[in-house]
Amino acid sequence: MESTYSKVKTGIPGLDTVISGGMKAGRSVTVSGPPGSGKTTFGLQYLYAGAKDFDEPGVYVTMSQNIQEIKNDCISYGWDFDNLISDDKILMVDARPFKIQDELIGKDDSLYRGENLPFEHLTKLILSSIKRIEAKRVVIDSVTILSLQYSDKFSMRQGLQAMVQALENFGVTSLILSEDSKNDEMPLEWFVTSGIVQLRHNRTGDTMERTIQVTKMRGVKHSEQIHPVEFDSDGMHLLHPRLLP
Repeated sequence: MESTYSKVKTGIPGLDTVISGGMKAGRSVTVSGPPGSGKTTFGLQYLYAGAKDFDEPGVYVTMSQNIQEIKNDCISYGWDFDNLISDDKILMVDARPFKIQDELIGKDDSLYRGENLPFEHLTKLILSSIKRIEAKRVVIDSVTILSLQYSDKFSMRQGLQAMVQALENFGVTSLILSEDSKNDEMPLEWFVTSGIVQLRHNRTGDTMERTIQVTKMRGVKHSEQIHPVEFDSDGMHLLHPRLLP
Protein backbone atom coordinates (compact mmCIF):
# COMPACT_ATOMS: atom_id res chain seq x y z
CA MET A 1 0.00 0.00 0.00
CA GLU A 2 1.38 3.42 -0.95
CA SER A 3 2.10 5.68 2.00
CA THR A 4 0.20 8.95 2.11
CA TYR A 5 2.05 12.24 2.33
CA SER A 6 1.51 15.83 1.24
CA LYS A 7 2.63 16.27 -2.34
CA VAL A 8 4.18 19.43 -3.78
CA LYS A 9 3.62 19.79 -7.51
CA THR A 10 6.67 20.99 -9.41
CA GLY A 11 4.73 22.83 -12.12
CA ILE A 12 7.05 21.28 -14.73
CA PRO A 13 4.87 19.42 -17.25
CA GLY A 14 5.59 15.69 -17.26
CA LEU A 15 7.72 15.65 -14.12
CA ASP A 16 5.05 15.09 -11.48
CA THR A 17 3.85 11.88 -13.14
CA VAL A 18 7.44 10.57 -12.87
CA ILE A 19 7.48 11.19 -9.09
CA SER A 20 4.04 9.83 -8.09
CA GLY A 21 2.26 13.18 -8.32
CA GLY A 22 4.81 15.45 -6.67
CA MET A 23 7.70 15.89 -4.27
CA LYS A 24 7.30 15.20 -0.56
CA ALA A 25 6.30 18.39 1.24
CA GLY A 26 8.85 19.84 3.66
CA ARG A 27 11.86 18.09 2.14
CA SER A 28 14.91 19.32 0.22
CA VAL A 29 15.94 18.11 -3.22
CA THR A 30 19.25 18.68 -5.03
CA VAL A 31 18.97 19.69 -8.69
CA SER A 32 22.35 18.97 -10.22
CA GLY A 33 23.85 19.53 -13.65
CA PRO A 34 26.57 21.24 -15.69
CA PRO A 35 26.35 24.94 -16.64
CA GLY A 36 23.65 25.54 -19.24
CA SER A 37 21.67 22.39 -18.44
CA GLY A 38 18.61 24.30 -17.22
CA LYS A 39 18.98 24.28 -13.41
CA THR A 40 18.03 27.94 -12.95
CA THR A 41 15.05 27.59 -15.30
CA PHE A 42 13.95 24.48 -13.38
CA GLY A 43 14.13 26.36 -10.06
CA LEU A 44 12.35 29.48 -11.31
CA GLN A 45 9.60 27.45 -12.99
CA TYR A 46 9.03 25.59 -9.70
CA LEU A 47 8.70 28.90 -7.82
CA TYR A 48 6.60 30.63 -10.47
CA ALA A 49 4.11 27.75 -10.70
CA GLY A 50 3.98 27.51 -6.91
CA ALA A 51 3.14 31.19 -6.47
CA LYS A 52 0.80 31.53 -9.46
CA ASP A 53 -1.01 28.19 -9.66
CA PHE A 54 -0.80 26.60 -6.20
CA ASP A 55 -0.92 29.62 -3.86
CA GLU A 56 2.47 28.70 -2.37
CA PRO A 57 4.75 31.75 -1.94
CA GLY A 58 8.43 31.19 -2.69
CA VAL A 59 11.89 32.56 -1.93
CA TYR A 60 14.58 32.60 -4.63
CA VAL A 61 18.15 33.04 -3.35
CA THR A 62 20.78 33.88 -5.95
CA MET A 63 24.42 33.23 -5.13
CA SER A 64 25.86 34.27 -8.48
CA GLN A 65 23.57 36.15 -10.87
CA ASN A 66 22.10 39.64 -10.70
CA ILE A 67 18.36 39.59 -9.88
CA GLN A 68 17.43 41.94 -12.72
CA GLU A 69 19.20 39.65 -15.22
CA ILE A 70 17.29 36.66 -13.83
CA LYS A 71 13.95 38.47 -14.16
CA ASN A 72 14.82 39.56 -17.71
CA ASP A 73 15.59 35.94 -18.65
CA CYS A 74 12.15 34.91 -17.33
CA ILE A 75 10.33 37.27 -19.70
CA SER A 76 11.12 34.94 -22.62
CA TYR A 77 8.96 32.29 -20.89
CA GLY A 78 6.16 34.76 -20.14
CA TRP A 79 6.85 34.69 -16.40
CA ASP A 80 6.11 38.03 -14.75
CA PHE A 81 7.95 37.89 -11.45
CA ASP A 82 7.52 41.61 -10.73
CA ASN A 83 3.77 41.23 -10.18
CA LEU A 84 4.30 38.24 -7.87
CA ILE A 85 6.97 40.17 -5.93
CA SER A 86 4.56 43.13 -5.53
CA ASP A 87 1.92 40.74 -4.16
CA ASP A 88 4.39 39.18 -1.67
CA LYS A 89 4.09 35.84 -3.45
CA ILE A 90 7.79 35.79 -4.41
CA LEU A 91 10.84 37.21 -2.66
CA MET A 92 14.12 37.35 -4.58
CA VAL A 93 17.19 37.64 -2.38
CA ASP A 94 20.62 38.65 -3.66
CA ALA A 95 23.05 36.71 -1.46
CA ARG A 96 26.08 36.91 -3.72
CA PRO A 97 29.17 36.62 -1.51
CA PHE A 98 31.20 38.93 -3.73
CA LYS A 99 30.99 42.69 -3.67
CA ILE A 100 29.45 43.75 -6.93
CA GLN A 101 28.83 47.45 -7.44
CA ASP A 102 25.34 47.94 -8.81
CA GLU A 103 24.13 51.47 -9.44
CA LEU A 104 21.06 50.77 -7.37
CA ILE A 105 20.96 48.24 -4.56
CA GLY A 106 17.46 47.34 -3.38
CA LYS A 107 16.59 46.74 0.24
CA ASP A 108 17.08 42.98 -0.14
CA ASP A 109 20.28 43.27 -2.14
CA SER A 110 22.43 44.93 0.49
CA LEU A 111 22.32 42.13 3.08
CA TYR A 112 25.71 40.55 3.69
CA ARG A 113 27.11 42.25 0.60
CA GLY A 114 30.87 41.96 0.46
CA GLU A 115 31.49 39.59 3.33
CA ASN A 116 32.05 35.86 3.26
CA LEU A 117 28.74 34.08 3.42
CA PRO A 118 29.08 30.77 5.21
CA PHE A 119 25.99 28.64 5.79
CA GLU A 120 25.14 30.14 9.18
CA HIS A 121 24.62 33.61 7.71
CA LEU A 122 22.87 32.27 4.64
CA THR A 123 20.50 30.18 6.77
CA LYS A 124 19.51 33.20 8.88
CA LEU A 125 18.93 35.26 5.74
CA ILE A 126 16.73 32.57 4.17
CA LEU A 127 14.70 31.94 7.34
CA SER A 128 13.96 35.65 7.76
CA SER A 129 12.86 35.76 4.10
CA ILE A 130 10.60 32.72 4.59
CA LYS A 131 8.92 34.41 7.57
CA ARG A 132 8.47 37.64 5.69
CA ILE A 133 6.18 36.19 2.99
CA GLU A 134 5.19 32.92 4.76
CA ALA A 135 6.97 30.98 2.01
CA LYS A 136 6.31 27.34 1.24
CA ARG A 137 9.00 26.94 -1.43
CA VAL A 138 12.70 27.90 -1.53
CA VAL A 139 15.29 27.72 -4.31
CA ILE A 140 19.01 28.27 -3.62
CA ASP A 141 20.96 28.97 -6.84
CA SER A 142 23.52 27.59 -6.36
CA VAL A 143 25.16 26.07 -3.32
CA THR A 144 28.38 25.21 -5.18
CA ILE A 145 29.75 28.75 -4.82
CA LEU A 146 29.77 28.35 -1.01
CA SER A 147 32.11 25.37 -1.17
CA LEU A 148 34.90 27.77 -2.22
CA GLN A 149 34.68 29.39 1.22
CA TYR A 150 35.31 26.24 3.24
CA SER A 151 38.78 24.86 3.67
CA ASP A 152 37.60 21.42 4.77
CA LYS A 153 34.76 19.14 3.72
CA PHE A 154 33.68 18.34 7.27
CA SER A 155 32.79 21.99 8.01
CA MET A 156 31.12 22.30 4.62
CA ARG A 157 28.97 19.23 5.21
CA GLN A 158 28.05 20.35 8.74
CA GLY A 159 27.01 23.78 7.50
CA LEU A 160 25.02 22.35 4.62
CA GLN A 161 23.33 19.77 6.83
CA ALA A 162 22.35 22.41 9.40
CA MET A 163 20.88 24.62 6.66
CA VAL A 164 18.86 21.77 5.11
CA GLN A 165 17.62 20.76 8.58
CA ALA A 166 16.56 24.34 9.37
CA LEU A 167 14.62 24.57 6.09
CA GLU A 168 12.91 21.24 6.70
CA ASN A 169 12.03 22.28 10.27
CA PHE A 170 10.27 25.31 8.76
CA GLY A 171 8.22 22.98 6.56
CA VAL A 172 9.33 24.52 3.26
CA THR A 173 10.01 22.36 0.20
CA SER A 174 13.41 23.40 -1.15
CA LEU A 175 15.46 22.95 -4.29
CA ILE A 176 19.23 23.18 -3.76
CA LEU A 177 20.81 23.80 -7.16
CA SER A 178 24.36 22.53 -7.63
CA GLU A 179 27.00 22.37 -10.35
CA ASP A 180 28.26 18.95 -11.41
CA SER A 181 31.74 18.40 -10.02
CA LYS A 182 34.56 18.08 -12.53
CA ASN A 183 35.84 14.88 -10.95
CA ASP A 184 33.97 11.70 -10.08
CA GLU A 185 33.49 12.73 -6.46
CA MET A 186 29.92 12.74 -5.20
CA PRO A 187 28.84 16.27 -4.16
CA LEU A 188 28.14 16.71 -0.43
CA GLU A 189 24.64 18.07 -1.12
CA TRP A 190 23.67 14.66 -2.51
CA PHE A 191 24.16 13.14 0.94
CA VAL A 192 22.13 15.64 2.94
CA THR A 193 19.04 16.15 0.77
CA SER A 194 16.08 13.79 0.34
CA GLY A 195 16.19 13.76 -3.44
CA ILE A 196 18.47 14.15 -6.45
CA VAL A 197 17.34 15.34 -9.88
CA GLN A 198 20.08 15.31 -12.54
CA LEU A 199 19.95 17.52 -15.62
CA ARG A 200 22.30 16.76 -18.50
CA HIS A 201 22.99 18.03 -21.99
CA ASN A 202 24.92 16.13 -24.63
CA ARG A 203 25.81 16.96 -28.19
CA THR A 204 24.29 14.52 -30.69
CA GLY A 205 25.34 15.39 -34.22
CA ASP A 206 24.40 19.04 -34.75
CA THR A 207 21.96 19.26 -31.83
CA MET A 208 22.20 19.47 -28.06
CA GLU A 209 20.08 16.85 -26.32
CA ARG A 210 18.85 17.79 -22.87
CA THR A 211 17.69 15.15 -20.41
CA ILE A 212 16.45 14.78 -16.84
CA GLN A 213 16.69 11.85 -14.45
CA VAL A 214 15.34 11.45 -10.92
CA THR A 215 18.07 9.38 -9.29
CA LYS A 216 16.81 9.66 -5.70
CA MET A 217 13.53 10.71 -4.09
CA ARG A 218 13.37 9.30 -0.58
CA GLY A 219 9.96 7.88 0.35
CA VAL A 220 8.53 8.61 -3.09
CA LYS A 221 7.95 5.98 -5.77
CA HIS A 222 9.62 7.34 -8.89
CA SER A 223 10.91 6.43 -12.33
CA GLU A 224 14.69 6.37 -12.77
CA GLN A 225 14.42 6.53 -16.55
CA ILE A 226 16.25 9.25 -18.44
CA HIS A 227 13.67 11.58 -19.99
CA PRO A 228 14.33 14.01 -22.85
CA VAL A 229 13.63 17.64 -21.95
CA GLU A 230 12.43 20.48 -24.17
CA PHE A 231 12.43 24.22 -23.54
CA ASP A 232 9.70 26.17 -25.30
CA SER A 233 7.85 29.48 -24.92
CA ASP A 234 6.50 28.63 -21.46
CA GLY A 235 9.45 26.79 -19.93
CA MET A 236 10.69 23.25 -19.43
CA HIS A 237 8.75 20.12 -20.44
CA LEU A 238 9.53 16.44 -19.94
CA LEU A 239 9.01 14.15 -22.91
CA HIS A 240 8.48 10.40 -22.90
CA PRO A 241 11.71 8.40 -23.15
CA ARG A 242 12.39 7.21 -26.67
CA LEU A 243 11.61 3.57 -27.23
CA LEU A 244 14.69 1.65 -28.31
CA PRO A 245 14.26 -0.35 -31.54
